[in-house]
Amino acid sequence: MKNYIAVIVTIAFFICPSICLPSYLIELKNGSTFITNHYWKKGMQIKFYFRGGVVGISRNLIRKIEKTDLVYEEKTVSSQKKPETASVKTEPEVGAKIKTEGEAADTAKKKDDLFMKEFNSLEKKFKNIRVMTTPELYNFAKELTSFRDNVQKNRLSHVYVNQIYAIYSMGDEIESAIKRRN
Repeated sequence: MKNYIAVIVTIAFFICPSICLPSYLIELKNGSTFITNHYWKKGMQIKFYFRGGVVGISRNLIRKIEKTDLVYEEKTVSSQKKPETASVKTEPEVGAKIKTEGEAADTAKKKDDLFMKEFNSLEKKFKNIRVMTTPELYNFAKELTSFRDNVQKNRLSHVYVNQIYAIYSMGDEIESAIKRRN
């Protein structure tokens, strides 16, 4: 009889893990919440597991941490799936010029052409980093940073994600080339 009770209790723990594994609700001062199965204090941060990784948040940003009956589900973020983008419709301002779809597409295309032309020229220039002098490498690194900042300033990072990653890779190569020379 005792064996049956032990088996039933064991099965209950597997069916409902919240019985044996506590979950914690971390509430931030801005209203955001996180559910985790474990957290710890490290320096001035609270660290916890979230979506397959470890997150660290400054203690002064946390309103409270409490045990909860909500179950922590470990989900990892897949790098292969791209998030869906929602289209937002806004009303035009009074007196504002309303662009037709064609005009808006032309404006976006012109901006795209400018950024893509600049990126392509940076890519061509990158092929010659082995023959560049050290001061030229520093100047080229500044050009890469300027391109990245310009894309971000125009709020187009989501459009040029691949180019931004390529810029970071180029920057890493330039850094390696400079270190090899010193």
